[in-house]
Amino acid sequence: MESRLIKSSIYGLLFGLAFSILFVNYKDVTQVGNGVYQTTYKPVIEYIVSILRFGIIGMFLGLFIGWKVYERKQKSQQEKSYYLPFFFVVFLVSIILMVVFKW
Repeated sequence: MESRLIKSSIYGLLFGLAFSILFVNYKDVTQVGNGVYQTTYKPVIEYIVSILRFGIIGMFLGLFIGWKVYERKQKSQQEKSYYLPFFFVVFLVSIILMVVFKW
């Protein structure tokens, strides 16, 4: 199980990094007036941190998907596990903190 979770989290990280590189803006274009536009670029550190943030979110999603696939294959063992509710609470708290502090 551990190797499956590690693989799914690495794949999630790679997909998250790929999508964030494609969709995270690295510049800000504002219209100054009469068809004149001003382009300002984000600092490199800020751009890298935003890419890594979305990559880590993708890693958690990949980890969750890998975990659920493993649980479906192991339906014969019906032990009550509290990992899923705890994972959701930590994930939701981290998302809420990111929105509140505008990370």
